[in-house]
Amino acid sequence: MLAIALGTTGTIASADYQGVTPGSDNPPPRADEIPADALMLTWPGFVMRKEGRSCFFIQTSKPVEVATKKAPGRFELVMRKTQVFLSNSYRPLETQYFSTPVTRATVQQKGRNDVVMVFEMRDDVTPTVKQEKGKDGFNYVFVEFDPRP
Repeated sequence: MLAIALGTTGTIASADYQGVTPGSDNPPPRADEIPADALMLTWPGFVMRKEGRSCFFIQTSKPVEVATKKAPGRFELVMRKTQVFLSNSYRPLETQYFSTPVTRATVQQKGRNDVVMVFEMRDDVTPTVKQEKGKDGFNYVFVEFDPRP
């Protein structure tokens, strides 16, 4: 696993990683095959920011309606009327070796129309969730956690 860090401006701090990164022009795999009218989760990712915050990001083909749910040891981000574009997106993001309150995050299909990103928590904290359009034309949902206590 390769760890990357984003600066405060969101730019990548390591030139080794060639995958999807917010603020870069790297498209997700097979981007030209995404149906124009479909709302698709195209890439889940994780970065550590220089100031110690951990950031999970979900790239989607267009803006998405989100909801959150918190339970002991778990935080969920539900993306309404969304489908997963590539099966590789179901692979877990293993973060237990980073200084983040999250040990693992996984993408799961929820019913026929929703996708949920499940965060397995080691600390009882609530993240900040925001959404914005990337310069690459894709949408990004950011789930940011403060540094561990």
